[in-house]
Amino acid sequence: MSTGREPKFSELVRLSTSAEHVGARALWVPLRQQFDREGPDAAREYLLAERQKLVNQVEKLLDQVDERIDV
Repeated sequence: MSTGREPKFSELVRLSTSAEHVGARALWVPLRQQFDREGPDAAREYLLAERQKLVNQVEKLLDQVDERIDV
């Protein structure tokens, strides 16, 4: 039974991430909320910010490894 409308991005995310996909939900649920509130450009900015956080975290971990190697 079709309702005649395309599913919203948020519905697609909710349906494709189950409760046992905690890691995926941690990224997708806030992204979905951002998309619904402010649109695709805001979601893109959110992803860029999350990417930068990951880059910073990896750099910090690499610095810690370098410190241990140098000791």
